[in-house]
Amino acid sequence: MTQINNVNSTNSMNLGGIDLNNMSPFTAAALVQLEIAKTNKDSAQRYINEMKSQNDQARKYMEQADALRAINTNPAYAKYNLPENIDDLKKTLNDVEYVEKSYEKMEAQIADGTLKPDKNGLYKLDKTTDTKLHDFVNKAGHDNFPNIVRTADGSFDDLHFKYEIDDGLKEIKQYKEYLTSLLKAFEDGSIPQDMLGKDKKLDIKSIDNLITALQHKAENCNSDNQTQMVKLQDKMGQYNAFVSGSSDMIKTGAQLQQSILKS
Repeated sequence: MTQINNVNSTNSMNLGGIDLNNMSPFTAAALVQLEIAKTNKDSAQRYINEMKSQNDQARKYMEQADALRAINTNPAYAKYNLPENIDDLKKTLNDVEYVEKSYEKMEAQIADGTLKPDKNGLYKLDKTTDTKLHDFVNKAGHDNFPNIVRTADGSFDDLHFKYEIDDGLKEIKQYKEYLTSLLKAFEDGSIPQDMLGKDKKLDIKSIDNLITALQHKAENCNSDNQTQMVKLQDKMGQYNAFVSGSSDMIKTGAQLQQSILKS
């Protein structure tokens, strides 16, 4: 911190390591005002940094709210059974991505003629793909995959017609988008992890409440920024005043010196 001792005496007078004893009073006063101006400028910069941080936080809250709206506006998403925990969610997403790639590979092979149907026009899934498919369809709910689960009793096998592969792939892609959105929302904290659990589904009202809470947080950030803006304007006003005062001191000193030289 700048230390100014006994400005009007012959004792030591120091400003940021600069000895002011041999300076004119006007120059010394100008330097003091510049130092005060710098202090105000530093404070103003802190307010700017805080405002930027608040803006970034508000933007993050709004992005989270938008992501939750995307989840809530798709009626299919509310039908899926939720995974039991984050680890189960990640495993399910990995399995879904594996099956998606298997379906896409089958479609490519059907298109180029390297994969042929059996005498009934059916294509057979490999065992690993079929096992993973059964696992996540059973957990998410059969009603969400009508093209994959084809029988009245809700059971399904490893055989598919071409149209069932096409439409089944669409169902898998939608489920993948859902799981991806859900994982992001749980990991960034916009959805509490205690909403996960066996036989639970997304509660649209609960998601709406979370969206409202995020909006309030964003509004609070903006409100805080308005307060910081008032402080910033005050500090910048003081900065300008002290810089102007310093300039006036230098001019006055120069004018006095010119007057003395002319006399």
